[in-house]
Amino acid sequence: MSRDKKNELFYLVDEEDKVIGTIIRSKAHSNKNAIHRSISIIAINDKNQMLLQKRSKLKDTFPGFWTLSVTGHVTYGQTYKEAARRELFEELRIKIPLKFLRKILLKMTRETEYSAVYEIMPKGIPSLVADPDEIDEVGWIDIKNLKKFIKENKVTEDALLILKATNYI
Repeated sequence: MSRDKKNELFYLVDEEDKVIGTIIRSKAHSNKNAIHRSISIIAINDKNQMLLQKRSKLKDTFPGFWTLSVTGHVTYGQTYKEAARRELFEELRIKIPLKFLRKILLKMTRETEYSAVYEIMPKGIPSLVADPDEIDEVGWIDIKNLKKFIKENKVTEDALLILKATNYI
């Protein structure tokens, strides 16, 4: 059973990312035309490795799939940056400066979201405490081996779109 809050409130936005209302999580994830907001964080260490996480089997979308270092939604009342900081701490228990890369409209099979993409560059390979409700596993992948990793593993649709848009694959 998913531990995600099905009634969590998100912003409902238009094609220009202007707020037009609110929507609950369960409806946002089942209506491709209901655009909502998300954040994505790409962690790159000084060994040119990217941190990827394997989503918990209890997640409501893409359970057991690999995705970016940190992902999540912007809940009603938060800015993109506030949501990114919250998700980074919730999922990996770290606080580190965020560098904004870009905002991307992700038109996926089941849903559509605007994702603000951030990058973090932790020094070395920090020990991470991944939230077991969110993450089953984490791994540092050499960027040069990213395409091979993607071919050999199940990766979320949004991660693939973001990695293409940011020229990592």
